[in-house]
Amino acid sequence: MIPFNLDSIFGGFLVGLVSWISATGWMLVAALVLDRLLGEPKSWHPLVWFGRWVDLCRQYGQLPLDASASRQRLAGVLAWCLAVMPWVLILFVLLWVLPTFLDNILTVLVLYFAIGWQSLREHALAIYQPLSSMPLTNEKLDEARLAVSYIVSRDTQNLDESAVAKAGIESVLENGSDAIFAPIFWFLLLGAPGVLLYRLANTLDAMWGYKTSSLLYFGWFAARFDDVLNYIPARLVVYSYAACGQWHRALRSARQPSARWKSPNAGPVMASGAGALGVQLGGEAVYFGKTESRPILGEGDKPQVKHLKEAILLVDKSVYLWGAVICLLV
Repeated sequence: MIPFNLDSIFGGFLVGLVSWISATGWMLVAALVLDRLLGEPKSWHPLVWFGRWVDLCRQYGQLPLDASASRQRLAGVLAWCLAVMPWVLILFVLLWVLPTFLDNILTVLVLYFAIGWQSLREHALAIYQPLSSMPLTNEKLDEARLAVSYIVSRDTQNLDESAVAKAGIESVLENGSDAIFAPIFWFLLLGAPGVLLYRLANTLDAMWGYKTSSLLYFGWFAARFDDVLNYIPARLVVYSYAACGQWHRALRSARQPSARWKSPNAGPVMASGAGALGVQLGGEAVYFGKTESRPILGEGDKPQVKHLKEAILLVDKSVYLWGAVICLLV
């Protein structure tokens, strides 16, 4: 009879756990360093290829608009599964069969492609730099309007200096959660397959999660699933922004009823970031020619150019905070 040694089993579990945590820590650091050094690939990013695959899934999976809402929702679920799950399964199999060294390299690459820290900074600085030129000419303001139009969906042609800065700040704060912290969270929880699942689901939400006549029901699952995946990371980002800015203002702003506007995740994140910076975001904005009255998020001053630079620094500090906490755990 083989003796049952609980101590050796528990000790082996602890050794395996420490080894996994250590590997997780250095792979995360490697991916963040790669992202800052290389940025986002401009012409051959895997998500470009995934976008073409998604278009095919929609082309062959979407039902006519006269189909019932329940059938359109079911078609959307099936199309979502076809678009996402084969790639997650392929990655899982590759990680299973590859030797540890190649497994780790593949994991770092997946995380690098999923994180958009440097890309977000580049887009934000492209707005900040022309706005901060003195004196601010019409040409520089037009340059900033064009730059902000790449990362927001509102009309930007007639925005003044403060409105351009506000649009940039809102995008930096919201996308900081989606492009940086949520991928890190799912990596820590589920490894590379979790990162890939999150990034593909988030991309599908960006492509299908609109309340238009053609996507209202078909894109319902894509939008709701992305909300679920972002729920916990967004709450962690609320506290991260608060810890790296004005703590009480940030948390007070995130708890206001107005913070639940638009999305269960984007609202609290932007409100917390606005409070941390001491500015007011939200308010009226023009989308596709129609003016929308949005609630005020945050507390403090009217957004200025300097606050856009501070928003970039707030996201940077939050990344360093996460890195420090993860390293302490390791």
